[in-house]
Amino acid sequence: MTANSDLIIYQENELYGLKDCNDNVIISPQYKEMYPFSCGLALVKNNKSQLGYINKENKLIVPFDLYSWCDPQFVCGYARVVRYNTISGKDEWGIIDTDGNVIVPIKYDKIWSLNESYLHSVKAFIENKEVLINLCIFPKRVVFSGLKYIATYTIENFKAIFNCTRIDVKVNPKTEELFFSYGCHTGYVALKWKPIAPVISVVINSAGSLFLLLHEKKDTGITKYEKSIYKRHREKSSKQLSNTTSWEYEKENTIDSDSWSDPYGDERAYYDGWSREDVESGLADAYE
Repeated sequence: MTANSDLIIYQENELYGLKDCNDNVIISPQYKEMYPFSCGLALVKNNKSQLGYINKENKLIVPFDLYSWCDPQFVCGYARVVRYNTISGKDEWGIIDTDGNVIVPIKYDKIWSLNESYLHSVKAFIENKEVLINLCIFPKRVVFSGLKYIATYTIENFKAIFNCTRIDVKVNPKTEELFFSYGCHTGYVALKWKPIAPVISVVINSAGSLFLLLHEKKDTGITKYEKSIYKRHREKSSKQLSNTTSWEYEKENTIDSDSWSDPYGDERAYYDGWSREDVESGLADAYE
């Protein structure tokens, strides 16, 4: 049974595991059921007949026994789940993402199958009343695992190739996740503090999504990142960070977080710091 082009689900002693195309065991046979990977996860059933989702490292992402039924495949990073409500005595449906977060509350009597073409109007029912769920209004959650690097550029080369003169690092006010913009386009950020040698890579993740990622040059090739969250910067004082880097910081009474500067000159400078107004408006520093 094929999981994808290079991974194969196989059975041994009535249990399922995973091999690569060279017959090397990736996950030893241990599951009563195992479905092909989608968006980096596979639905499995353990010896207690409980369902959960694992990644390709066999790490349990969605724990067993949370749901009585789960979609065997994710669609654009979403899957339906069912939980039995002991009070009402009925099954209730919701939708989760590939991090296990509940995106659509588990309260529906039924949610129809997910389809990539109709994510803006997923049909659902509450007490026989039809409602439409628009998954497109939720913040896009991009999987930062299983990354493959297509190309990596310095800041100067990126601006020349992509014909832009400015790269702004911003914070999403809804999720507090960092991202960057160039012109009318955006990319993602994988930095926890001020970069020493920032680069931008074109990457593909385990879900097959292609996107741009701003990260440290030394981290090129890393297959998994934690997303950069703005509040992490606020949790670290300037004094703490300055012990590990050579960056200069604005005074604490004039800035709400770390200010980014550039040791390589004006061509790659981050101008000013993140003021309170900048954070609230979603604006942060810029490469210019």
